[in-house]
This record gives sequence, structure tokens and C-alpha cells, in this order.
Amino acid sequence: MANGTKIVTLKNGYHLWTHTENSPKKIKMIAVHGGPGDTHESFEGVPAFLPDIQVSYYDQLGSWYSDQPNFNDRQTAKKFLNIDYFVNELEEVRAALGYEKFVLLGYSWGAMIAFEYALKYPDKLSHLIIIGMSAVGSDFDKQMQIETARILGKSDFDYVFAQANAGNFNDLRYQQLMGKFYQAYYNRFSSSQTKHVADISNHQVSDRMMGRNPFSTVGELAGWNVENRLSSIKTPALLMVGDQDLISVAAAKKTAQKLSHSVFKVIKKATHVSLRDNPQEIFENIKNFLENS
Repeated sequence: MANGTKIVTLKNGYHLWTHTENSPKKIKMIAVHGGPGDTHESFEGVPAFLPDIQVSYYDQLGSWYSDQPNFNDRQTAKKFLNIDYFVNELEEVRAALGYEKFVLLGYSWGAMIAFEYALKYPDKLSHLIIIGMSAVGSDFDKQMQIETARILGKSDFDYVFAQANAGNFNDLRYQQLMGKFYQAYYNRFSSSQTKHVADISNHQVSDRMMGRNPFSTVGELAGWNVENRLSSIKTPALLMVGDQDLISVAAAKKTAQKLSHSVFKVIKKATHVSLRDNPQEIFENIKNFLENS
């Protein structure tokens, strides 16, 4: 795969935007972005941090530069907005890039795809890197409640929690308080990208996959849990989580301990967007992991 952008035509006829840098290198990496419905942009600095690795990333179906079907159509949403589809989509991307064996890096929602891919296509992986996710989807919901209560205080948290559970997402006070939370949490170390990320996300995708309640996942990802299947993943794995992540350190460590061959690292001064908050530490960990496993 040459450096630059390649449009991949999937078997379903849709097109995905992919991008590769640092080619040609012996070690190949594919990075899978978060969301659902977010974009590749969090990975744009990765090749510079890993100059000895051929790095590819892409926008998933429905995201930013790739085709965006009308997911308001129920049949279209049902066919494509599920985790099995996105796992198989990644496999098509791998084949289109010509990678026989590669390092898989998954961030947040992309890490859920990565876990499932490692379970389904283990022969394609040399290493697995998980950032900001555990093996249990509800761990995110629990930590989101803890962080929101910590930032807003009990009274305001009780209010937004009740409104969210009632589906009152257009309530003005709810919106103001949640805006206060997101501002305080995501802008803690850097405010440069927060609004941009929200503006370019495909909320059709996220609403279908997770729902709009930030404290309780519904939709296709409700109940997602691969904890009891982790021991079958034999691929060497690196699991990293921010010390102020929306996946608790305890939950992430528990996941790492259930993997057969894993390294666990806590990223200092990092929220759920640890790739933005402390990239130097993340990529130092990745380099050491790939050199020693």
C-alpha cells in the first residue's frame, strides 16, 4: 500500500476513505476510530509518533469522508449499524490494503470493534492495542455517572440523570448542565478539538448504536460484553486507559488481567481523549510494547 489516500469500494457497493503514511515499512498498523459516528482525525498525528510503522486509518461507513447512507431508513440502519457489520468492514479494509498480518489499534468504540475482530480473525493480527475501553460496555456508563456527579455536584447530577432517563434531552437546564460537564471534562487539558469533533460526528450513527442517554447505553451496543471470551485472545495485547478516563482504571485493569498475553498501562493526566491529552506517553508505551512482545 502506497502512501496517501485510497478509496476502498466495499462488497456492499459503498465507499470508504482510507489513508496510509510511512510506507513502506515491515510493521503495518490499522487504527480504528471512536464514536460510533466519529472520524479518523484523532489518528492524524500517529504516523509522526511512529515513524518506523506503516500506519493506516479510515473513516467507517457513515463517518466524515466515507459514504453516509440514509440511516433514517430502518432497513439500512438495521443492516449496517451493528457491531458485526463494522468488524467485517475492518476485515474488508485490511484485505483492500493488502496487509497479511498487522497491528490493530482500537480507540473507545473502535476498541470494541478491535476486541471483536481479535476474536473472529486472530490469524490476521500480530498485536492488539486497546485505548480507552474495557471488555464491558456498561463500565463506560458507570464511570460517566461518577465523573458527571463529581463535576456538577450531587444536586445538578440528580437533575440531569432524571431528565436523561425520562428522555428530556431538549430540556434547557439539562442542556446547560451537560454542556458545563463536557466543557469541564473534555477541555481539561486542551480545548482545541472538542467542538470540531462534535460538529463533524454523525449522530444518526451514535443514536442508533448507543442512544442519546449519556448514562445508559441502549440500541445495538446495549449489553455488549466480551469479558468471558477474552481468554481465547492469544494475540499479544497492550491496554491503556487515562487516569481520568471514562473507563475506570480498575475496570480496564480487570480486562487486561483476563487477556492471555497483556501489558497494562495507565496514562497520566489523560481523560477519555488520551490520544490528545498525553500522546507522548501513549506512543512511548506502544513502541516499547511492539519492541518487546
